[in-house]
Amino acid sequence: MIERLSLLDQSVDSLEGWLTEAGEPAYRSRQILKWVDQLQPIDSMSDLPAPLRELLKEKFTDEYIDTSECIESEDEGTNRFLFRLKDGEAVESVQIGAPEDYTACISTQVGCGLRCSFCASGKFGLVRNLSPGEIVGQILSLRKVISQRHGVDGWPRHIVYMGMGEPFQNYQATMDSIRRLIDPQGINFGVRRITVSTVGLVPEIYRFAEEDLQVGLAVSLHAPNSDLRKSIMPIEEVYPLSRLFPACEKYIEKTGRRLTFEYILLKDINDGPKEAKKLVEIFKSWKLVHFNLIRYNPIGLTRLRPPSPPQAKAFLHRLREGGLHVTLRQSPGKKINAA
Repeated sequence: MIERLSLLDQSVDSLEGWLTEAGEPAYRSRQILKWVDQLQPIDSMSDLPAPLRELLKEKFTDEYIDTSECIESEDEGTNRFLFRLKDGEAVESVQIGAPEDYTACISTQVGCGLRCSFCASGKFGLVRNLSPGEIVGQILSLRKVISQRHGVDGWPRHIVYMGMGEPFQNYQATMDSIRRLIDPQGINFGVRRITVSTVGLVPEIYRFAEEDLQVGLAVSLHAPNSDLRKSIMPIEEVYPLSRLFPACEKYIEKTGRRLTFEYILLKDINDGPKEAKKLVEIFKSWKLVHFNLIRYNPIGLTRLRPPSPPQAKAFLHRLREGGLHVTLRQSPGKKINAA
């Protein structure tokens, strides 16, 4: 028996090709995707002829990803959703903020193979990449669940590719999912409200800079020098700061967009006056750069700890006094142990 394809993974072009082969008008592709974007089963696609619905069921599956668990943290405005995939694997997405004005952090891989010392996902290795439909499906499922629970439209204010996995290790699926989200005749999500976060895969940063997209970029930095960064992030051995920084500058030059450096504060490791001074020395002449400081969220698998709130604020003030643009936010999901 031939395995059926997922409707979530279909684009306008792929559906048009299939419809043409089936002797159906190509415009039906938009009708089909309108239902898919609402996670509706094929039998509910009432504007399609019954024979076409039967053809769809022979070729495609409408088994969308399943929201099997939600762990809520009301005091922090953070909810973690566990999505079960068709093959039994699972990924997490995180809702940060109120239901009517939240940021969605979504995954691009099952697990992660990059082994950053502060990250829970990397402790268990990479299982597989997600398909474009599995990435988009997280947003569609979040929207559906939040809308049903809270009586709002359920769409996020911002989307950040910062869940499980490294988006640039699954580059094409990440780009395909973004184009699906921003399709003006489809979901039509605002392109400037999407950010992709990377540990710093240099070739892909250059490639991303050449994409015809006004998508934001966030780079996990976490240290002002190569030796310290190696102890935190093994990727530094492959793509050191000496290669990463020119790639970041090229992104800014090509896109004219502000780049964000993510910096997780680790007690007595990267949060001292010496590290702050070095960051100021490096970046005081850079334009269109923002630092996002995050107090570490302990995951129970390491001895890493966050600095106290006063220590974190002291680091913030040192950067600001040096002329850098910087914000400090609480790590999302502290009480739910989100990755």
